[in-house]
Amino acid sequence: MLDNVKISIRQMTALVIFMSIGDSILVLPTIIAATSKQDAWISAVIGIAAGMLIASIILLQYRVNPSASQIELNLKVFGKWIGWPLSLLFVVHYLLMTSAIIREVGSFMTTMMMPETPIWSIQAILLLILVSGVRSGLEPIVRTGEIFLPLYLLFFAALIILILPETKLDHLKPYLGEGIIPTVQGSIYLAAYSFSELIALAMVLPNVRPGKNLTRDFMLAALFGGCSILAVILGTILVLGPYITAHQNYPAYALAKKISIGQFLERVEAIFAIMWIISTYFKCTIYFYALNAGITQLFKLRDNRSLTIPLGILLFGTAYALSPNAVLYNESLKLYWPFWDLTFSMVFPLGLIAVYGIRKLARG
Repeated sequence: MLDNVKISIRQMTALVIFMSIGDSILVLPTIIAATSKQDAWISAVIGIAAGMLIASIILLQYRVNPSASQIELNLKVFGKWIGWPLSLLFVVHYLLMTSAIIREVGSFMTTMMMPETPIWSIQAILLLILVSGVRSGLEPIVRTGEIFLPLYLLFFAALIILILPETKLDHLKPYLGEGIIPTVQGSIYLAAYSFSELIALAMVLPNVRPGKNLTRDFMLAALFGGCSILAVILGTILVLGPYITAHQNYPAYALAKKISIGQFLERVEAIFAIMWIISTYFKCTIYFYALNAGITQLFKLRDNRSLTIPLGILLFGTAYALSPNAVLYNESLKLYWPFWDLTFSMVFPLGLIAVYGIRKLARG
């Protein structure tokens, strides 16, 4: 455990909600609808079921040693020769995830809201905020999340209620029109992007005060995040239709533009943009925190604050190197990234749990 601070289960719950929704609320409707068309909502339901299994694996790994972070667990269970390279892979994962989210924020802001603003300036501003947040420590991050959560939930509820008059049930037909295989394939994306990426919280869970409701609240928060994504996917299909949803870069943002109540409440897409920025910020901050903490623990450094500025500069460059253009980035989201996520959230944790169990049995 890097920080000596302790956070409450309620604060952890806020982080789980923000992490599970995160940037997925913006990109998932397009990706899933492109695969399973009008059955994207069925894919989401299957994805939630699979995602809850992933969340339980993350918690089961945490139970191996509740006081140890992901990096510390790797080193203790696998030993130096396997645990150190594996931990380095996790650090690379945190680096790539943070860079990808920074790239997404820059693309969205310059495409939809500030087209004349250079993308590097948006990313630089975000990185300055991230560096400031991580340097301040874990406690201010989680307190801020706890404060923002009610506002976020209010905005989300308002968005869902306001789009109800625009829905058309015919957009859901024919059911399973693409067959079961595309529907199952679509579910992989929600399981990966909304649930697998909770693995970064393995760097935070040791700081949570122990309590009998920790497992229950973690799982309920993950379920709420998954159901929120389901609601947005269902809303985009019902309002925009499967074709537009699959071919829009940001269908959830286009969905918010459809809201029109009595010709006086219109153009409320800014509400959605605020929601997305809030959840994406906290997800990105936790991944940056995990990156910073992971390097500090792996190399046994004394001061983790000194890393934040160099890492910020590294992330600024990596965000460009990771995705030089939007087309390549979108293709990687569909073809490669889900399996990268699932490797770190399922394969490695299950391997760790198995090795720990075998060693425990061997010791008698």
